[in-house]
Amino acid sequence: MENKPAYDEIVANLQKRVWIYAVIAISTFVAAFNFSEELTEWLGDKLLPDDATLVYLSPAEFLILKMRIAGYAALSVSFILVMIDCWATMRSRSDLPDIGFGKIVTILIISLGLFTAGMLYSLELMLPLVLDFLQSDAADAGLDTTYRLTSFYHFVFLLTFALGISFQLPLIVMLLLKLELATTEKLAEFRSHLIVTFFVLAAMITPPDVISQFLLAVPLIILYELSIIIGKIA
Repeated sequence: MENKPAYDEIVANLQKRVWIYAVIAISTFVAAFNFSEELTEWLGDKLLPDDATLVYLSPAEFLILKMRIAGYAALSVSFILVMIDCWATMRSRSDLPDIGFGKIVTILIISLGLFTAGMLYSLELMLPLVLDFLQSDAADAGLDTTYRLTSFYHFVFLLTFALGISFQLPLIVMLLLKLELATTEKLAEFRSHLIVTFFVLAAMITPPDVISQFLLAVPLIILYELSIIIGKIA
């Protein structure tokens, strides 16, 4: 019952600013839609194997792809703004502990840095290796590699976003330690269970090949171990 007033206050503030979020979301959608063609062209030149080709199987497929990219961008920006608004509302309440603006900014910078690192890892290392492996495997079987436009970019965006989210692991571990919800000893004790979990998640996200699963699971294991070491030092 104590959380109900806070919830009501958050909902009321969001309702007051819903038109602002709508304008920002529409503006982001339009800007991302206009930029989406350059983005898909850049990703195609960077990631598409030399002997592979892209095809579209429906008249509006490329238009739908650009609308999806714009929609994802608008939803992401809106989600960030809503989270900031909710945090500001909660922070203004006197019955809650003050986290501090400086700490929030630091956490946000670290989170963005980790997300960027995950995206760079995906675009610069994981995706080129995985796509080249899949293409060469098909070529060895005497098959021509032809990707459907939406399927190829859905695969690229899915893995890139998954890596960006997965690289938030150190921040999550440090948060658990800071809130005293776990200890470094407990994290080390459950190491083997989490390693299995990482490989299961990698198998669910990546294509059904060992290389891509290792390229996703191994960085998570390394990040987890680094988090434990940093937690012990801190």
